[in-house]
Amino acid sequence: MRLLVAICFTFATLGPALAQEEPPPLSVPHTEGVVEQIAASFPPPPDESGGGTTGPAQWAQSFLRAGAALMQLHFSDISFDPDEYFEIEIVNRNGEVVQKLTNETLAGVDAIWTNIGWGQSLGVSVYGNRGGTLAFTIDAVSFDKRGPVLESIIGEDEREHLYRYEGQFLPVVDRVQGAVAKLSMIKTEGGRQIREVCSGFLIGDDVLVTNEHCVADQPTCLATKVIFGFVYNNIGQTPGLEQYDCQSVLAVDVPLDIAVLRIAEKPGLRWGTLALADEDVSADQQLFVLQHPLGEAKQISEVGCAVFEAVSPGRSGQTDFAHLCDTLGGSSGSPVFNAAGEVAGLHHWGRSIVGRYNGSNRAVRAGLINAFLADHVVNAGEQANDGQQAVDQ
Repeated sequence: MRLLVAICFTFATLGPALAQEEPPPLSVPHTEGVVEQIAASFPPPPDESGGGTTGPAQWAQSFLRAGAALMQLHFSDISFDPDEYFEIEIVNRNGEVVQKLTNETLAGVDAIWTNIGWGQSLGVSVYGNRGGTLAFTIDAVSFDKRGPVLESIIGEDEREHLYRYEGQFLPVVDRVQGAVAKLSMIKTEGGRQIREVCSGFLIGDDVLVTNEHCVADQPTCLATKVIFGFVYNNIGQTPGLEQYDCQSVLAVDVPLDIAVLRIAEKPGLRWGTLALADEDVSADQQLFVLQHPLGEAKQISEVGCAVFEAVSPGRSGQTDFAHLCDTLGGSSGSPVFNAAGEVAGLHHWGRSIVGRYNGSNRAVRAGLINAFLADHVVNAGEQANDGQQAVDQ
């Protein structure tokens, strides 16, 4: 018999009511980090220029947050003449280029969050014509600082990094795992900005599905990085990692806790796309989940991962099924797969505090997702069905 191990909030104000009724699980993304306000400007004030920078760079600045595992910078008040040549290079602590910003990539852009750099520092260098018109401010830095973990482990934690997985679904996992992404979002809540993380998956070349409680509006989309290839190899490296921007929110549904996003540059052409199952799950059906728990490198939950209840209450009515797959904060938006590698559900809830579902997690049923896509996202259903063929090739 599996025991329940979970980290969750407790609220003293709930009192005896817990024994009488089952409160709904919390639908919130995992807090991955913080945002700090800073002030660095280009061109620098005369009293800070120090007589000018020597060498090819006309300006360079380094930003350090000791102990951080990842960092991101926010540029604002960006301006320049359209025909001016420049290149802003952002590098990580190892000198690897995280992103290059040019007059083409910044055309019409006033503010931007950079790509994420792994490590405790980011460097920014400006190359181009000295005395040009380029100007910007770096007004915020975001880095990881973990918050409480809301979603649950069911029994012993049996999640595995993909390079260690040798289970029964290995050929299927190898085929579908590329289309599963980490979503890293900057949000404003209660007057302050925070860094949050979820998971998501491609159903079309540029169409991604995640939870509504992860990305529900256009401002959040524009402050979201969608990261593919964040998978450890056997020496702890992630050589294929790529970052893409969220362009727009195509559709959301609160009762189903689903959001459908348009992603820049058609990542599905490189990473593949997934097909949704035509039929809903059945009792005790074997499953597996691919996810980015706590925003970490991609992992699989397969051992003990099965349907607990085929039809369960969700945000509204009987929208869900309950499952016994290990998840953590950051797993919201993950695809729950059947044995054929089809998406059988959209994971979105950890266990309840008490009651029937205090030993299981929940996912939105594929049948309802298919119906929603058919009604609200043009061609999404066709892209999803074609996508599995693209992954197979």
